[in-house]
Amino acid sequence: MTLSKEDAELFYELWFPILDFVNEKLNVNPDIGKIHGAQNLNIVEVKEIANALWDNVKLIDEYLEKHSYGFSKESLEIIEGWKRRVCDDFILERNLKSGSIFISSHTEEVYLVSGIISSWEEIFYYRSPPIMLSATLIPFRGVIISDGLVSAYNVVFGKNYSSEWKDIYMTAKKSGSIHKAL
Repeated sequence: MTLSKEDAELFYELWFPILDFVNEKLNVNPDIGKIHGAQNLNIVEVKEIANALWDNVKLIDEYLEKHSYGFSKESLEIIEGWKRRVCDDFILERNLKSGSIFISSHTEEVYLVSGIISSWEEIFYYRSPPIMLSATLIPFRGVIISDGLVSAYNVVFGKNYSSEWKDIYMTAKKSGSIHKAL
């Protein structure tokens, strides 16, 4: 599952300016210029800026104080919700029609995660689950998405690990404890 075209556009309209704010405020990558509207971005450099935000989510409050006049109430709530982010290494355990199953490698919490423009299955078409990822999950209009800056580890799991991840998913499914929102 992915966001609608309109929701994906809204996400990026909200996301890029806050990254520009963080980069300007903290001088993370001064040579990168403006992210909002840029054509060719170095994802590693953008990820450094996002990590600076996730390491200090109080910057969201500061950003909203300075820029809230330009946003609708819903947009302000979306950005405010990003303070509930979950940064972790995850196992992408399986792809479903309703999203993909991410399992925290540290807490074993299970999340149903939607893609932004492409589904997780499309993004990782060249690999079969389980796939170990470094990602930040954020809420967006009642679903969970990533911040769009995900990296996969070059790890291959054997049958025992794959079976363990499957069992964690099945237990969460049976107990109704899969997180579908943050």
